[in-house]
Amino acid sequence: MFDIYTFFKFQNDDVLSGDAPAFTPCFQDTVLVYIPFGWLLVSLPFYFPYLYKKPPGFSLPLTAFSVTKSVLCAILLILTLLEVWAHDTYGYLCQSDDVPISFYVGVVVRSIFYIIVTLFIQYLRVKRVYNSGILYTFWILLLFSAIIPLQWKISFQPSCTSSIIYYIYFAVISLQCILHSFADKAQKPGYQLLGQNKQCPEGQSSVLNRLSFWWMSGVVITAYRKTLGISDLWDQTPDLRSDNCIPILDEEWQKEVERCKRAEKKSQSVKYEKHMHTNGRPNGDMMNEKEPLLSKSESAEFYQKERTKPIKPSLYRVLIRTYWKQWFFSSFLKIIDDIFALGQPFILKYIIDIIETKKPDESPDWRGYTLAILFFLAGMGTTIFYSQSAYVMMRLGLQMKTAVIGIIYKKALTMSNASKKNYSVGDIVNLMSVDCQRLQDAFQFQYEIVSFFVMIALGLYLIWIEMGLSTVGSLVVIVVVAIIQIWFGKLQEVYQIIILKLKSSRIRLLKEVLNGIKVLKMYTWEPSFTSKVLDIRDGEMKFLKKVATVTSWSLLLSIHSPFLMQFSILMLYVLLSSSSYLSASKVFTALSTVNILRFSLTMTPFVVTGVTQLYVSVGRIQEFLWKEDLDTDNVSKNLNSDYAVSIENGTFTWDREDPNITLKNIDVKVPDGKLVAVVGQVGSGKSSLVSAMLGELEKVGGKVNVKGSIAYVPQEAWIQNLTVKDNILFGETYIERKYQKVIKACALLPDLAILSAGDQTEIGEKGINVSGGQKQRISLARAVYNNCDVYFLDDPLSAVDSHVGKDLFRNVIGNTGLLKHKTRILVTHGVHWLPMVDSIIVMEHGRIREMGTYEELLQKRGAFAEFLQTYLLHGNQDEDEEDHEISKMKDQIWEQVENAMSDYDGISAEEGLSRRKSMRKASQGLILKDEIQKSAVGPDSMTRRRSKITMQRQISETQSAITESLTRGNMPKLHRAMSQGRSLPFDDEKEDHDEKASGSLTTEETTKVGTVKLAVFIAYIRAMGTFGAFFSVFSMAVFQGLNVYGNFYLTFWTEDDLLKNQSLSNTDEYADRNLYYLGVYTLLGVIQGIFIFLFGIIGLRRLVRAAGNLHSTMLHCVMRSPMSFFDTTPLGRIMNRFSSDVDILDDRLPRTYRLFNAMFFSMIGILVVISINTPAFLIAIVPVGIFYVLVLRFYLPTARQLKRIESVTRSPIYNHFSETISGASSIRAYRAADRFVDVSHSRVDRNSAFYFAAISGSWWIGVRLEFLGNILVLAAALFSIIQTDISGADIGLSLTYSMQIIIALNLVVQAVSEMEMNVVSAERVEEYTVLQPEAEWILPAHRPSPSWPETGKVNFVEYTTRYRPGLDLVLRGINCNINDGEKVGIVGRTGAGKSSLTLSLFRLIEAAGGGIDIDGQRISDIGLHDLRSKITILPQDPVLFSGPLRQSLDPLELFTDADIWLAIERAHLKPYIMTQPAKLNMECGEGGSNFSVGQRQLVCLARTLLHKTKVLILDEATAAVDIETDELIQETIRTEFSECTVLTIAHRLNTVMDYDRIMVLDKGLIVEFDSPKKLLTDKEGVFYKMAKDANLVG
Repeated sequence: MFDIYTFFKFQNDDVLSGDAPAFTPCFQDTVLVYIPFGWLLVSLPFYFPYLYKKPPGFSLPLTAFSVTKSVLCAILLILTLLEVWAHDTYGYLCQSDDVPISFYVGVVVRSIFYIIVTLFIQYLRVKRVYNSGILYTFWILLLFSAIIPLQWKISFQPSCTSSIIYYIYFAVISLQCILHSFADKAQKPGYQLLGQNKQCPEGQSSVLNRLSFWWMSGVVITAYRKTLGISDLWDQTPDLRSDNCIPILDEEWQKEVERCKRAEKKSQSVKYEKHMHTNGRPNGDMMNEKEPLLSKSESAEFYQKERTKPIKPSLYRVLIRTYWKQWFFSSFLKIIDDIFALGQPFILKYIIDIIETKKPDESPDWRGYTLAILFFLAGMGTTIFYSQSAYVMMRLGLQMKTAVIGIIYKKALTMSNASKKNYSVGDIVNLMSVDCQRLQDAFQFQYEIVSFFVMIALGLYLIWIEMGLSTVGSLVVIVVVAIIQIWFGKLQEVYQIIILKLKSSRIRLLKEVLNGIKVLKMYTWEPSFTSKVLDIRDGEMKFLKKVATVTSWSLLLSIHSPFLMQFSILMLYVLLSSSSYLSASKVFTALSTVNILRFSLTMTPFVVTGVTQLYVSVGRIQEFLWKEDLDTDNVSKNLNSDYAVSIENGTFTWDREDPNITLKNIDVKVPDGKLVAVVGQVGSGKSSLVSAMLGELEKVGGKVNVKGSIAYVPQEAWIQNLTVKDNILFGETYIERKYQKVIKACALLPDLAILSAGDQTEIGEKGINVSGGQKQRISLARAVYNNCDVYFLDDPLSAVDSHVGKDLFRNVIGNTGLLKHKTRILVTHGVHWLPMVDSIIVMEHGRIREMGTYEELLQKRGAFAEFLQTYLLHGNQDEDEEDHEISKMKDQIWEQVENAMSDYDGISAEEGLSRRKSMRKASQGLILKDEIQKSAVGPDSMTRRRSKITMQRQISETQSAITESLTRGNMPKLHRAMSQGRSLPFDDEKEDHDEKASGSLTTEETTKVGTVKLAVFIAYIRAMGTFGAFFSVFSMAVFQGLNVYGNFYLTFWTEDDLLKNQSLSNTDEYADRNLYYLGVYTLLGVIQGIFIFLFGIIGLRRLVRAAGNLHSTMLHCVMRSPMSFFDTTPLGRIMNRFSSDVDILDDRLPRTYRLFNAMFFSMIGILVVISINTPAFLIAIVPVGIFYVLVLRFYLPTARQLKRIESVTRSPIYNHFSETISGASSIRAYRAADRFVDVSHSRVDRNSAFYFAAISGSWWIGVRLEFLGNILVLAAALFSIIQTDISGADIGLSLTYSMQIIIALNLVVQAVSEMEMNVVSAERVEEYTVLQPEAEWILPAHRPSPSWPETGKVNFVEYTTRYRPGLDLVLRGINCNINDGEKVGIVGRTGAGKSSLTLSLFRLIEAAGGGIDIDGQRISDIGLHDLRSKITILPQDPVLFSGPLRQSLDPLELFTDADIWLAIERAHLKPYIMTQPAKLNMECGEGGSNFSVGQRQLVCLARTLLHKTKVLILDEATAAVDIETDELIQETIRTEFSECTVLTIAHRLNTVMDYDRIMVLDKGLIVEFDSPKKLLTDKEGVFYKMAKDANLVG
């Protein structure tokens, strides 16, 4: 067999046997010349095309630096020619006149390439290449190739003329290496590009700069000098930016999608062809030509069957196809690193040989020193190539994460509504926050995959050379371990799938809980929902512990496998040849090789875990990407159409898989510039019709076309977390005059006047600090400002007061408003607007029942006339009757309807009008119920219907009257309450005090400064369990100690005098001694295995426990926080901690923990062994160790701050993502998707820039500390050679361990950096475990009686309050008594303190002075839950939770099914619920998305009925619902809460005109408090003025 070592045995060769190496001139003239120039010959043919295809741009300036490099090349050419002259003149090497042909060939080669390089340097400048790796490698190779000739000339021909020329030649080459170590500089422009920030210095760095990561030094120095801020870092490097990463992956994904479509089409075609030829014939006979190929039923059955097996695109394939080059390049660099690493045992063998055969006359000192330097250079090669391999792989992971986030975001904007049923906002955010991060983390050690096989193959070969057949044992160990590790990987895959599903469920539920936190607090449901979240978390913990157990066994196999390999080698060696002597050279060459393999084996669990998580996460993302998109062909955009909006024979559905059709037989044609109203009963399909026109519904059949640009005002206004102004502009250019005109027309001026920063006031998430009406008007203003061609207005007037609605119709929507020349599709329940529209569409059960002008539909006396009659007679009149002009309009419309319908219902127009007025008065509490019934009965003789002409004249007169009314200039202004709160906007005055002049509502997320506090570590250790944490670390220390002793034990074995005596080799004593050493070595290995397993099973399971405890504590603290915390903290910021930070504690921190412990104690063991065997080594280790600590301390602030800022910049990504998903339909309608994608890209890039800086920083410190490690290796080698009293075994052990120090130092630094960064997540979680809580939920010593309150009497005593400490008082001394059973309306201008009063009753804000008594009990003396459970509220905005309907009604399971059904019946929901298959267990979508707005409000009413108490708070619960729902709710409230004390916040005065008393608030004080009748008699009073403004009085 070929022995690789024989090639390098130079001891007896003339080349290396002298006092200096003597390489032949032929070797110098050929091999040493061809190596560097051969590099250029191989690389330039590939590099030139790359440069040629590079996009054109500005070239680098012609500087002295660039010119100098070219001039030096010319000088090298001249010196090369001078060498020819010197040899021709003075003889070859000043010895012979004959110059060999090889010299001239070398000169020609050098001359040609120097000319090429001279020109190439300038070509690189023109192509804007700052520094070329090709050229730098050339100069380095040339320099190293020139060292041997230089040494030869100095040693043998120092004064020869050619030697002197060569000295200059070598100096110029050295100068070129120095110059090419620096990059060319771009000329600074005399201008600054708009929006351009600091550019990443990496792109303009030299090769040496990149290899050493010197370009990161600026950030590291800045972080050491001061706390890093976001502005201290540069923009993301170009190749990692979203706009570069995402298109590449997206293009490949689209290719894959198209490939699957073609493959499926081809497959279907082939199967169909086969089916046609056989078509049900068992014998396969061909069909008759006249026979039909397939009957309709057979064809349908065939396609239905085949459709169940679609060919789906593979994201795995796409990722491999996109990124295989980078992955392969990283793996290639790692293989080179492995070659350098395995070269060290090879060098070690010769160092041991030199030590063992050291004789002054045979072993010159230069050979030992040369081997020590080679040992050092091999280590440096390992450092450079390992760092670059890992760096390239980490960049690849970040690049992939950025790209995948991009395609997830794009998918969220295009996915169909049916697809969204399976993916809530929380689910999709979880894909971004957890799965994408795991995808990136999986690449941390991916380079080890190929390296593992290369290392094992080469390592086993080297061991085979030394140990022969005994190597088979180690091969068996590797195979067995690999098989078991694969099985462990499969187990982890199963567990990870379950964990991620549970994590998604937890995040989804938690997001809903936080969205509805105010409802939870008011209903005292925090414990119930906390336990639901923790139940899911317990499921996670169960499988995380299983993962920890599997990982512990995997850790045992990987870390202990080197021992098993050594043991198997030694056992077979002893058993196969017990008489053979184990020399130090053999043992420690094999041992050093196994120890190098140790790190590849140690990384195996990390690689297995990473690949498993990668596979699972990619699969989850792939499943999401498979979901169906909205069909872009649902709506065409033909600009040449005759109509602005047209639908021809349209059939639509929300879900193609649902057999129920949403809309059918739809035919609509809307001319340009017309106003079309869409009316109908609740659930008739009005909003669905608008969605169909927008393309949001799936088109089953027909054609839809919309001409021009679109603006959309949804029924539930979508508001961004931006300023009022930015919400209105929506990306459009600001034009002052246009802007002012829009906000005036949309009645926003009064609102802006009361905001602290006007239109610069920040609106919180989901519009938490504005009311429903204000949100709707901002949404309308956005649409108007965008100046589109077609406007879809989905009931925007339902959320505003009637007089405001009239203002909006006159100034904006109607034919006298800003949109008068636009095409408008208006969904409305306001029948009084119908005479003013151009056309009306009447919807019924998903069909268009009637369509035409107002006059035409009345004349038909069909569905439209019935609709008007229903709403005008039976609908609740409170909404609009407060405005006399609107009331007059309705009376006129009613008269027309009665004229049209009198022949059918037998009631005259006059009596119908009388009946309508009676109903209106009854609703206002002005007449008795029996009077209503009396007025409803008409006489037997009835007036017959008038003629058709008379009716048309009346219609015309009505339209004129309405037009005149709408065009008046003295319309009442808006007085709508500003709102505050996460889900229930009724804190009307809060914004006056919360917001500073800047208009900012939410607080900026702060980052900690300095080192992670000791308290964080203590808290984490306590969460782990103190004993378990320390015992785990102790176990690892014992394992490493035994491992070190085991290797020392090998020196005892090899140095045993008996075994060294080969004359005793065949004796029993000799064999027994070998077996004795083998037995003790076995025992040491078994004990090591026990302790490493204890480290894993205890440490990892305790880490799982710590993550669970911290999550549980954080959850309890967040749920116990006051509402002020949620008002000022964005939801994304809280979710960031519960998703990303908790996932880091679950997954990444345990991985870092075990890596840190393994490498740290390994490094300690290495230093101990080397110090014991080579005491002189301590001379080097002390200063290097001090420098090591100093450099580490210099760097750690960078790691901490970059991680902290990276965590902070992560929250805006999730906020924006959640916001985008919620408003996807609006974004699509405005065709603003590209702009939102750009915003997402910028936020992702900002975040990834810090992550990129963090991983770059870890290699900045890694390279430097590895350099120190290599210095230690060099010191160990030199001291070993210098010492004369050391054995070969001791040297072998010392240098074997010194070889490990490089990798150990690298991984220790990496682990320390990772630990430092990951502990930041523990710090962030711990920060939320010490939040300031609200008052105690239960005070055992001060619990009220179970029957409290018995009457519901409420007293305010000098009550004052503020929203948060440091803010002004919002209630400044409230004194009043509210009697039991009394109905009190609370009114006042915006900011008066209405909502603050009700919040005070729930103690959502605490008293600053005074108090509140309910039935004589001071509410501040009892627990919050005792108080809140005794008060009921029906909020304005309905909040439901996903899950069974029963859970949204009764999460505490306090009521029976009969109770729940009774509440549902009284809430008028029973007919709908009974139609659902699951009844009470029917699933509510996220936020109740599968209910209409009206139905959601009815569910909340049922919940209120179920939790009925003596005190009821109503916050204008019918402000945003349609007339029919309003009627149902008002009717239920009047009957079911007749005995309760009712406090109603009234935004519409008419709703409380029949109350017992009215409380008028102004600036936090009660200014009036009496019955409505008495208050209206005081014409100077505040209430009278408010009633006058509302046109309730003349």
